[in-house]
Formats: sequence, C-alpha cells, structure tokens
Amino acid sequence: MRCDVWWARPAAETPRLLGMLDDIERGRYANYRREIDKLRFLTGRALIRAVAGTRLGVEPEAVTLDSSCFDCGKPHGKPTVVGSDLEVSISHSGDQVALAVTTGGPVGIDVEEVRAAEVDDLAGIAFSPAELAVFHAVPEAARRGAFFTYWARKEAVLKATGKGMSLVMSKLTLTGHDEPPRVVAAESAEVDVPNVHMTDLDAGPDYRACVAVFAKQAPKVTEQDANSLLAALG
Repeated sequence: MRCDVWWARPAAETPRLLGMLDDIERGRYANYRREIDKLRFLTGRALIRAVAGTRLGVEPEAVTLDSSCFDCGKPHGKPTVVGSDLEVSISHSGDQVALAVTTGGPVGIDVEEVRAAEVDDLAGIAFSPAELAVFHAVPEAARRGAFFTYWARKEAVLKATGKGMSLVMSKLTLTGHDEPPRVVAAESAEVDVPNVHMTDLDAGPDYRACVAVFAKQAPKVTEQDANSLLAALG
C-alpha cells in the first residue's frame, strides 16, 4: 500500500486549467476575493484531475469531482473522484499546494505556513489538556513552530474522517510536536486510533505538513513535484 503526495506552487490561470472546472467550481473560483486564493483553488482542482486522470488512464477533463459536504450537501466538503476507488485530500497554504492520493483507505493532508498568530489562545481552544501541558513547556521562541506542527497533524487526521473541522480538535490527543506523529487518544468514533498512520512531510522550513491514512497497514509515503505536470497541461 502506498500514499502518493504531490507538491505544487500556485499555477498561473490558463484557459485549459479554467476549462477543467465544473460549473460549481467556477462559482467558487469567482467568489474568492484574493488572487492567490483563486490560484490555489484552481491549482488544487487541476492537480487532482491531472493525477487522477493519469491513474485512471483518462484525460484530466474527464475526471469528475464531488465535494458535497457530508452534513449540508453544499460543495465545500472533502473532494472525491467519482466512479473510482481513489481517495484524495488537498491542502494549500502560502505558496504550497499539496495533494495526497491513495487507494488503501481514507486520507487527509494538511500544510500550514508558519505565520503570525496568537498561538497560545488558539492552543487553548484546539489542544487537549495533555497537549497543553506539553505545549506550555515549549520555549517561547519555538512555540509558534510547535503550534503549527500540532495543527497540521490534527487537521490531517480530521480531514481523513471526511468531517474535517466539524469535529472538535481538542478531543484528539497526539504525541508531542518533537516526537513522531501518532494519535494517543481520541474521543471520537470516527478516529480508530490503532489504524491511524501519520507521516510528517517536509514542505520547507517555513511550513509544517502531515498526511494521515486510516488503514490496517502503514502506507509507504512518496513525495513528488507536480509543477512540471501542471505546466504540461498548458
């Protein structure tokens, strides 16, 4: 079993990339106010279709995605590749776009730019008591990086459930930020602790990233550059 992770920079808008979007996605694209948000969304959708198309032996334009929310049905949920057994997850932050693809079980990926934030306040909301005890012992100079390590790991797990941030982050307890990632405890039926496999990813010194796969066996995680793949789409 393997989990492929693809990395890309936000691609420039081209007629072909725009043409890959369905009507709902075009509406979402148009509603973004910032250009960078538009390009990250466009890149993510094109990347899913390009990789899935290669795996399925079809053109990217032939790949249909469904992002219906599990709860309300609106198109802001975890994307699925219609008519296939591919599991995908997409994330973007700063100038990084990440895609995880597997067929072995639900997958979630998250990348976070280490940026200015009130990390102590956010930790009080998102971390479990055990995590807070460890986090508060981190030297202040290293605390921001530690926070985003925790956050990327937690969000990867929550995204793998398909329910994302509708689940309460503080109900999940992970190993310390400076330890190999692992779920220690979860107050959620959606997270089967023994079968959650997590891998930290290297997105650069200014980022934290993690991929989580729900499966009986730990996957082999591979990382690949997708920029040439997107550039070839024109």
